[in-house]
Amino acid sequence: MGDSARSRGFYSFLIAGFAIFSCLLCSATANAFANGFHRKKSNLGWGKQRSSCNVYQGSWVYDDSYPLYNSSVCPFIRKEFDCQKYGRPDHLYLKYRWQPSNCQLPRFDGQYFLKRFKGKKIMFIGDSLSLNHWQSLVCMLHTAAPNSTIIRQGLNNNSISSVTFQDYKVSVMLFHSLYLVDIDEEKIGRVLKLNSIRNGNLWKNIDVLVFNTWQWWYRRGPKQQWDYVQFDGKILRDTDRMAAFHTALTTWAKWVDSDVDTNRAKVIFQGISPSHYNGTDWNEPGARNCSREMIPFNGSVYPTGLPMAAYVVQDVISSIKKPVHLLDITTLSQLRKDAHPSSYNGFKGMDCTHWCVAGLPDTWNELLYAALIS
Repeated sequence: MGDSARSRGFYSFLIAGFAIFSCLLCSATANAFANGFHRKKSNLGWGKQRSSCNVYQGSWVYDDSYPLYNSSVCPFIRKEFDCQKYGRPDHLYLKYRWQPSNCQLPRFDGQYFLKRFKGKKIMFIGDSLSLNHWQSLVCMLHTAAPNSTIIRQGLNNNSISSVTFQDYKVSVMLFHSLYLVDIDEEKIGRVLKLNSIRNGNLWKNIDVLVFNTWQWWYRRGPKQQWDYVQFDGKILRDTDRMAAFHTALTTWAKWVDSDVDTNRAKVIFQGISPSHYNGTDWNEPGARNCSREMIPFNGSVYPTGLPMAAYVVQDVISSIKKPVHLLDITTLSQLRKDAHPSSYNGFKGMDCTHWCVAGLPDTWNELLYAALIS
């Protein structure tokens, strides 16, 4: 309603594409998506494994050597994610390792990571799922260097949270951004500007950038963070949310191409993180949330398939001229209906959106590590 012709056209294409997914997606983009990369010249390629190994296709296997760290000795975990501290009685969810179908995922080596990125800055940019991801990596590095001098600080008027491992001069940072694009306070109210991304000036000189946005795009009422939406010179009360998501990601993609020096910086987009509130999705129609889930979904394919937002992400990343890696965590996370805090968090509310730390985000960081050291 009120979208540009281009956005309407794209959205219509997505709907049609869903109906004939096996024909269109497989024939047009299967080879590119199979490796999680969308440009042949990506400097984050898998090298010799790239043609034969898709680390994002696989299954969860029990591994008694997991978890990679003891959450009780990590001082950085917020009460939203500290499931063991807040009474989760089972530990089985901590004992699963992601096993790609045709290769091995390198085990995370925090000491090597810190030495490899000595003097570098790593920034997670996104919503609370980026916070989830960031806290996991900080815990993994803290475990590798428990005696390192650590400096915690807020930067840029506290819009950036930073943890610096001083012995290595490695800073792991978080920039909170729900939509990546701008929200401005104007006389009419809060305006979500789909074609504007001014915060890019704070991001573009970081060495490793990990972006994420999705979970806030369909929120309405008191949880909606804007009053109007602006794009292509128009200001509207509302618009089609999926089309808006696509437009905002396209703005981000153009910013990457125009502003980021990918000869120096690595750019990663964290794929869509799923929630588990409807048991029908995992063949348990009676389940209304994740509270009783203790094991992963068995197998490599989730019954519902990918959410539409994942195809939007794939489409936009495929348009970027510069090398960008898609951290394609959607399917492997869909299988982990057991890994959410549920009620075992500091708020005691039912949370089947975020993830326990330690837990699934550690696997996201193992995959991030594999991409960065390749």
